[in-house]
Amino acid sequence: MVAARCTTAPAPPPAVNPEAADRYLIDPRTGSSAPIAPPLTSRFDAAWQYVEAGQDAEAVRRLDEILRKNPDFMPAKLALVAIDIRAGRFNDATRALQALPASLVTRVYEAEIAVRQHDTRRAYDLYRAIAGEANAPATARERIAELETAMFNDLFAAAQSAPDTESIRLLREALALNPGATDARILLARKLATQREFDESRAALEPILGSAAVDRAEVQETLAEIDAGRGRYQEAIVRYERLARRTKEPRYTARLDELKEIWSSENMPPQYRQAFESTSLTRAELAVLLYWSVPSVRFAQNLASPPIAVDIADVPGREEIIRAIAIGMYDVDPVTRRVGPFRQLNAGALTRVLGRLLQVRGASCAHGTTADRTLAACGVSDPLLSMAPETPVTGRDARRLLEAIGKLL
Repeated sequence: MVAARCTTAPAPPPAVNPEAADRYLIDPRTGSSAPIAPPLTSRFDAAWQYVEAGQDAEAVRRLDEILRKNPDFMPAKLALVAIDIRAGRFNDATRALQALPASLVTRVYEAEIAVRQHDTRRAYDLYRAIAGEANAPATARERIAELETAMFNDLFAAAQSAPDTESIRLLREALALNPGATDARILLARKLATQREFDESRAALEPILGSAAVDRAEVQETLAEIDAGRGRYQEAIVRYERLARRTKEPRYTARLDELKEIWSSENMPPQYRQAFESTSLTRAELAVLLYWSVPSVRFAQNLASPPIAVDIADVPGREEIIRAIAIGMYDVDPVTRRVGPFRQLNAGALTRVLGRLLQVRGASCAHGTTADRTLAACGVSDPLLSMAPETPVTGRDARRLLEAIGKLL
C-alpha cells in the first residue's frame, strides 16, 4: 500500500502549439455544446496533449482507456482519427469518420484529408462550407487563404502552357481566386486579344489601367492590339511607336510597320488594295501602288500632257496609269497607241522600271547609271535581286521598294 501510494503517474508532456499542417487538426471538442464531467475533461486534456506533442503511443493508450469507460465519448474517437490523419493513414481515418455522426470537427478532418491527398479543389469547397458556419474555427479562414494561393499558382502555371481557349478558362478561374494578380490579368487580356475578343480583353485590363502597371510593355502592346482590332489604327500605331523607341525590340518595329501598311491600305481606294494583294503584279497595278506610295509622284506638278493610250479606258486605276505615263515611267507605243496595262512584271522588269523612276524623278544618285543598276547605286535594298529575273513579283514586294524610293525622293 505504501509503495502504491508513493508511485506517481507520468506527467503529460508540456502543452505545445502544433506547427505547419498539424495545427489545422482542431481540438475534437470544438463546436460541441455537450457537457463533459470535470474528471473526464482532465483525462482527455492530458491525452490530447500527447496527441499534439506527437507521442502517439501514449496518446492512443490514454484514449483507449477513456473509451473503455466511456464508449460513446465522441472527442476521444475523433482524437484517434486525428492521429491516423497525421500518420497518413487516410483510408482508416475516412472509414472512422464515416461511422461517426456529422459535426464541425468531422467536416474539418474530412477537409484535412483532402488537403493531404492533394485534392485541393475538394478541400477548398469543404472549407468554404465550414467557414460559413457561425462556430467556424479561425483556422478555417487561414486554410482557405492557403488553398486559394495553391490553387491560383496551379491554375496560373497551367494557363501559361495551355492552348488559348483553355488558358482563358484557367486564367478566369485563377482571377476569381485572386483578382489582384496583375500578371494573370495581363496574360488573360493578351489571350483574349489573340482570340479577337477585344471588348473582353479591355475589360480584363480595366482594373490595372489606373496603376503603375499600365506602363508595362505587355499592357501597352495589348492595348495597341485592342485598338487595331477595333479599327483604330492611328492609336495603335502611336502606342507601337512609343514601344519601339522605348524597348528597341525588333518585333515591335515589325508590328508597327505592319500596322502602318494595314492602315494605309484601309484608307486607300479599292484598286490600291487589289494591287497590294496581287500575287502577279501588272503594269497597271504598279502604277496604282506608285501613285499612292510615292508622294513626289502623287503631287508632281508642271507635267506635260501625256500621250493618249487607247487600252486603258476601262482599266482599274486609269488615272494612276495616266500619271505614270505623264512622269515618263511608261511609254505609249507610237504606232499602236498602247501602254500594256495588263502586262505582268517579273523581278528583272520591276528592278528596271523602278530604276527608271528614280532617273525620271531626278534622283542625284541615279545620274550616270543604267536602269537595272540604279536601285543599288541609290542604296535601295532590292530583295528581288535574290530572285531569278523571270520570277513574278507581288504587290507587297513592290510596295516595300516603293516606300524606300518614296523616302529617297
